[in-house]
Amino acid sequence: MTRAESEPIDCRTAVQRLWDYLDGELDAVRLAEVTAHVERCAACSEHMQFARTFLSALSASRAEVADATALRARVVSALQREGFSSTLHVR
Repeated sequence: MTRAESEPIDCRTAVQRLWDYLDGELDAVRLAEVTAHVERCAACSEHMQFARTFLSALSASRAEVADATALRARVVSALQREGFSSTLHVR
């Protein structure tokens, strides 16, 4: 029996693995653990959506931006358009 079948991961573990999850860098067991957790946890599902939106906004903003402040403003604006506030918390 794998850990995913016997003992679910907690929110902290899911969020810590989130970026590796999105980058496709988790092994099958850890991938399944994070997927199962996010499917049942609204707070972590919100973190996942934020991370996906952030990566999308960052990717769309990659055009030669010499000013880091301008880049940050564009990313924050894109996140706000998607309905995210400036605060997300890990339980």
